Amino acid sequence: MIRIATKTLGCKINQAESAIILDQFPQGSFEIVDWSDPADIYIINTCTVTNRTDYKSRYHIRQALAMKALNPSTKVVVTGCFAQRSKEEIDLLGDVDYIVDNQKKLDIAAIVSGMPASFSDIMEAKEFSYKPVSNMLGHSRAFQKIQDGCDFYCSYCAVPYARGHARSAKIEQVIEQARLFVDNGFKEIVLGGVNLGLYKDGDNDLGKVVSLMADIEGLELIRLSSIEPQLFSKQLIDRLSSIDKVCPHFHIPLQSGSDEILKSMGRRYDTSLVKDLVHNILTAFPHAAIGFDVITGFPGESDAHTLETYTLLKSLPIAYLHVFSYSKRKGTPAEKMSKQVTKDMKQVRTSQLVALSNELQASFRQSLKDKQVLLRGVVEAHSEHGSEFLSDHFIRVISPTIIPIGDYTQTSLP
Repeated sequence: MIRIATKTLGCKINQAESAIILDQFPQGSFEIVDWSDPADIYIINTCTVTNRTDYKSRYHIRQALAMKALNPSTKVVVTGCFAQRSKEEIDLLGDVDYIVDNQKKLDIAAIVSGMPASFSDIMEAKEFSYKPVSNMLGHSRAFQKIQDGCDFYCSYCAVPYARGHARSAKIEQVIEQARLFVDNGFKEIVLGGVNLGLYKDGDNDLGKVVSLMADIEGLELIRLSSIEPQLFSKQLIDRLSSIDKVCPHFHIPLQSGSDEILKSMGRRYDTSLVKDLVHNILTAFPHAAIGFDVITGFPGESDAHTLETYTLLKSLPIAYLHVFSYSKRKGTPAEKMSKQVTKDMKQVRTSQLVALSNELQASFRQSLKDKQVLLRGVVEAHSEHGSEFLSDHFIRVISPTIIPIGDYTQTSLP
């Protein structure tokens, strides 16, 4: 048995890809071992969204190289967005056996078995890389990637340079994969992409994908990952609202509540559109969980801009925030912008918004409880208190009865 240890950093797309990578090894030929254990192959699926994830990527590569020093026959494989953007830096870390670009990462099983593969410029990738997968590395919900790449080039973001141009899976591939997940017992599928709202296959868009998936018998819930505000049209919202299997949970990368900062970021909307978007979602899904990504400390962000963001967020009936401090990314326009915000100031602003997010979460949970909203989900774990699941409203729920992991259930908050 080949012993394989994996370390996956960053987004759910990376998690989905790591599952696909392992699924390509012949069944019965390998076992997955803990990262700290001796292994024959170490696979690091890296991330480069912040300086912190770059650091973590280097750290885990060094860990794998230390294990290789004890056993020279060990193979170290590095892939992902940090690998795509910083191959030369990884070369300098030591005797890494394979650095695999993002377009070929799903071929890692074949590459370590001897298939020739040169490192490619991701900007040359034209087709969506697809391989079916039957499991999700112990997850009870399936993460399905249907789109890759982004052509928006926001001034702070390194992802387009690591993922290439926007490209989408064929609609037949999407449905084939969804059916495979359901056949293997998954009752919830989370649809994801680097820029999910850009999904397009001929005349088929994201709404069509969800409509076709909803017809799959045995699939109970379809959850959407992050969608850009300007791509989340009223037409899409109305279409989703007609499909009972759609989770009323929508994550939106707002990034700032200041129109001036949004313009400097290269975002393609303003706060007026965001207000309308929240209204349209809640009209179609009255109890929806709406969450925002927000970046603090973007170059040029003043106290006045910060107050604009805070005021907007506090005024909207949203459920939570994911707050990030701005991180310089090499090669992006924002890297060279003047008026860089200090680390201490970023931390202060981040703390303020984290506190606000806690308030929003508590308020949202209480509203679901007061209205006795039915919460649906797939059981993920058991505890002394019962069965735990992440509900369709993005609230963690514990049902007092013991329900098999992976089973669909529904309840309201006590």
